[in-house]
Amino acid sequence: MNQDANTPGFVQVGHVERSHGLEGEVKVFFDVDDPQKVEELKLVYLRNDRGDFYPARIMDFRVEGKRNKISFFVQFDHVADRTGAEALKSKGIFLEAEEAEPFVYAEAETDDSLVDHEVYDGDESIGLVVDVMNNPAHPILVVATTSGSRLIPYIDHFVEDRRDGNIYCQNLDELEGI
Repeated sequence: MNQDANTPGFVQVGHVERSHGLEGEVKVFFDVDDPQKVEELKLVYLRNDRGDFYPARIMDFRVEGKRNKISFFVQFDHVADRTGAEALKSKGIFLEAEEAEPFVYAEAETDDSLVDHEVYDGDESIGLVVDVMNNPAHPILVVATTSGSRLIPYIDHFVEDRRDGNIYCQNLDELEGI
């Protein structure tokens, strides 16, 4: 690869949710439609506090499924303890643009056909889609609610179903405070 890590050309494909255990393992959320794509990853990029990208080799990787939710646990080669893992909390995980192509959510609609759809969290209406932001990793729904706008990534993890002209969401509590 002839690009150095300081040049543009990186696409965010996920983020570190939190540390897990004492050995430096982290729980990671990947913005993918097919979890098997993640299992093939050996190298990702993280960003330091200055905003520079640096490579992070994946030493160990495991997938855990609970309550219809898939969790990814990753051990990076440069993180050996919980303190190092805590330092990665909420950090984005990136791939070089050409490597990220399979990770881009292919089924999402990127045009305005989602505008004016009612959005539900379970049985409760939370608002109306007023715009769709085109993000390199996946589209993001801009939902007008009674308390302002809300951004919802248009991926399977958050958008459960689309029927009857409505969008039904799940796991929205994970977006609180982001």
